[in-house]
Amino acid sequence: MLQKIIILLIGFSFCYVTDVNSQGMPSSGSSSSPDLEEKRISFVPVPYLNYSRTLGFTFGAIPMAMYKVNPNDTVSPASITGLLGMFTTNDSWYTMFFQRLYLKEDDWRVTAAGGTGSINFKFYLDAPISGFINYNTQSDFLFFEVQRRLYKDLYVGINYIYTKFNTQFELDEVPEFEPTTLHGLGFKLAYDHRDDVYYPRNGMLSEADFTTYPEFLKNSFISNKIEIKHNQYFSMRNDKDVIAGRLYGGFGVGDLSFEQQFIVGRQDIRGYTQGKYRGDQLLALQGEYRWNFHQKISAVGFAGIATVSGSNNEEDNGIFLPGVGTGIRYNIVPKYHMNAGIDVAVGKDDWGVYFKIGEAF
Repeated sequence: MLQKIIILLIGFSFCYVTDVNSQGMPSSGSSSSPDLEEKRISFVPVPYLNYSRTLGFTFGAIPMAMYKVNPNDTVSPASITGLLGMFTTNDSWYTMFFQRLYLKEDDWRVTAAGGTGSINFKFYLDAPISGFINYNTQSDFLFFEVQRRLYKDLYVGINYIYTKFNTQFELDEVPEFEPTTLHGLGFKLAYDHRDDVYYPRNGMLSEADFTTYPEFLKNSFISNKIEIKHNQYFSMRNDKDVIAGRLYGGFGVGDLSFEQQFIVGRQDIRGYTQGKYRGDQLLALQGEYRWNFHQKISAVGFAGIATVSGSNNEEDNGIFLPGVGTGIRYNIVPKYHMNAGIDVAVGKDDWGVYFKIGEAF
């Protein structure tokens, strides 16, 4: 009964998991062989429900599948393929696909994603407006990345990202933007010493990303972006619970477009949904306790702090922006401990509700 109540509260009114083998035949329960078990695909049609003070209510679905590319590969984590479709009560919409492959005993990692949408958002301008300005961004993007293991837990990767933005503001005081086209070439260095990709209880993940938008690719803005991420995990209560910590730094160099800026609430810190705090650089630190009090149901509590620089509003540079909140999780794929859930968070003069597939970090 407790599970049914929790599921109802977080909106999983039709969430289920279906396992089939590689031939598309239903599983046969206890008569299945170990080899057949490894060939199964876990299908998860997850409904999406969210609330933002800017976007309003968001409705949609995230159908996805988790599977082993090679059933005999006992080292690689499960690969994942999925789609996202959503619309909001402020007439925003978005659709995308995503793919993550783990291959050759986790020696290769391939990520691909792409999508299109129209988002009605807002940003805060101090002078001369001293208030929020509504704007619409129509965007298309495509991302592709390949990582290769160099030595033990060390990976190196290259990636490409294409984005096209068309942003229009409601007020005449803000100049019209020309459509922006960006081609980014990236390099990644990652050290992945986690005990599990989808639900780590011990270990760490450190990543350094450098993306350049060079002139020879005919970019609308010539710039570079650097992102540094470090996640640390500690098991608690005999491996039942987890304490997770994260440090994030985003640094823009050169002529960043409006759409390339870092926004508090979009990167890391929960509790900010109005897009008020944004800039060319962002630093964030947060921690989370993951309390697994039931076989399939868990709760989280989290707190963090962020700051920006290179902001459009000079008074926002360097101020501390705290966020604190709590949430609940339901294990939708027990085989891989893939969770879904909802978080509620409060920030400085702001708050938000967040739907989650997987963990925040």
